[in-house]
Amino acid sequence: MDTFTIIAIIIFGLMLIVMIYYSVCISIFEKKRKELIKDYEQLLLLKDWYEKVPEEANRSYILERVEKRGRQLIDRLNQLNANLVKIQEDHEKLQQQQQKLHNNLLEEHKLLNEYFENYS
Repeated sequence: MDTFTIIAIIIFGLMLIVMIYYSVCISIFEKKRKELIKDYEQLLLLKDWYEKVPEEANRSYILERVEKRGRQLIDRLNQLNANLVKIQEDHEKLQQQQQKLHNNLLEEHKLLNEYFENYS
């Protein structure tokens, strides 16, 4: 195989890696978006429940339930926040990897141009 074919295969491989990276990112963010939507729907259900509580209900029972549910929501939001921070860190790492791949691709492109200039 000549040098051009090898370089073309390497460039194609790098482009394939970048496409796979983007596909994985999209999958991860779609999954987390669905989780957030589900949590938001649960929050809306809690809001509906709170609005439908009859006035005759025991005030302390209501406060106890709301307090318990509030703690659960706070814990869930803290967990989601931790997950979001991890996703952002992973995204940053992936962006850095993509930048390295891009720089490698540019370097190979430069070498390919030099090869053709020297060849002709």
